Amino acid sequence: MTGPVGIVGAGLMGAEIALVSALARHDVVLVDVDDAALARGLDHARAAGARMVRRGRLADEDLAAAMGRVAATTRLADLAPCALVVEAVPERMDLKREVLGRVAAVVSADALVATNTSGLSITALGAVVPPASRFVGLHFFNPPSVMRLVEVIRGEGTSADTAAAAAAFAAGLGKTPVAVRECPGFVVNRVLLRAMVAGFVATGDADPALSDAAVVAAGPSPMGPHALADLVGLDTYESIREDLARAYGDRYDDGGVGARLVAAGRLGRKSGGGFFTGPVGEVVAPPELIERVGAAYYAAARDEAERLAAEGIASRGDIDTAVRLGAGWAAGPLEG
Repeated sequence: MTGPVGIVGAGLMGAEIALVSALARHDVVLVDVDDAALARGLDHARAAGARMVRRGRLADEDLAAAMGRVAATTRLADLAPCALVVEAVPERMDLKREVLGRVAAVVSADALVATNTSGLSITALGAVVPPASRFVGLHFFNPPSVMRLVEVIRGEGTSADTAAAAAAFAAGLGKTPVAVRECPGFVVNRVLLRAMVAGFVATGDADPALSDAAVVAAGPSPMGPHALADLVGLDTYESIREDLARAYGDRYDDGGVGARLVAAGRLGRKSGGGFFTGPVGEVVAPPELIERVGAAYYAAARDEAERLAAEGIASRGDIDTAVRLGAGWAAGPLEG
């Protein structure tokens, strides 16, 4: 790929995508609406890079060189020379379509355009980026400076060449791309949310800490559904779950578990409490819960993974890779 990489949106995701692109020796054009937003984004990128230095993953001089390759601007017109532009603005269809339409009017007709979305329709977004053949989803996982997975999502119009180029770009960043055909939730969210819903339903009146311990004891997940929901935010969980329930029906019905906590303002760690209000000590799940909750959690994950494979959304190998890298499982849901 010749030409700079453009990133639109200097929030946490955009800033870190800019960082990993610059670390891969791409010149980067980072765009946001004002200088204050750009300053926050650059500060976040430097802080993420500094964490990599402290952990021995990066040298100080390499971080400095990478940050020197990032040009921050408030002008979308500065994206004109870019060979690839990644839109990373907030997860709203109307906003993304507006921004992408403006990007399409600036870049050359052969430039690739991508969206970093965790679930919005690639086809609907690509409609404002003619020709749609050059439009693709690049779902980086949070935080991009750490997480290796990138879901490369093809919309109805995405060409094979565009998908291949996007996967090559992700691989060049040191990431592991998985090929995904568009569907609500893509791969990781479909599998993980399905498992979480099943875990909540199977828990019933049991202690959430014991339920989570049962899930960890029964299989490859490093944490149970309650701790995970607290980590990502109950409002985020509930928003994704509602989207998936609209698309796939009752198998994403958790009986109102998430909605009740959100209504009570219990959003997880970011609000001071969700299922848990502080650290959970080490607990040992009784065999009954391992058999009930653990079995339900992994059976649901496997069923959803089988559906993804049967629908041709992704290959069985890519499904397993995506869940291992995106959810931290020691093995994928279709392995074994």
